[in-house]
Amino acid sequence: MSVISQDKFVRLEYRLKLENGEYIRGSAEKPEYLVFIAGYNELLPGLERRLWGLSEDQGTVEFVVPCHEAFGAYDPEAVQVWSKKRFAPDIELQVGQQVLPEILPFPPEYPLRIKEIREDSVVLDLNHPLADEDLYYEVKVAELRDATPEELTPVKQCQSCREGTEED
Repeated sequence: MSVISQDKFVRLEYRLKLENGEYIRGSAEKPEYLVFIAGYNELLPGLERRLWGLSEDQGTVEFVVPCHEAFGAYDPEAVQVWSKKRFAPDIELQVGQQVLPEILPFPPEYPLRIKEIREDSVVLDLNHPLADEDLYYEVKVAELRDATPEELTPVKQCQSCREGTEED
């Protein structure tokens, strides 16, 4: 029997909810699908660890990835005051709005949320939107097979690029 392990092509049917029952991916009626090659850091490490060893004939499996293995705890120091000059002048800024400032010292992985607007500045929350949230997964392996050489080449190249940038 084949299980999720290194170099396996996986197509996963899944739903992702928060503790309050709010669906983040998929819905009660319809799942979403996720395709990845196992073992190449394409998923949250806490998620991939829990998928390792699952098989196609296992049916639906439910588990929780705790916040410290997902997007971390909410960090009050990640709330910062930025000049309004970092935003396009034609944008109407509003509290609660998610924005991508024009001038950033880093490439954002997700939009930043406006907490407060001041005369010349904006208070931004740089925390991931799912910080402090445990992630409730319902998964079913829809397809599992050995990855082809064509599928493995890009993920192996990407992995060697990451390894080349790590500090010793």
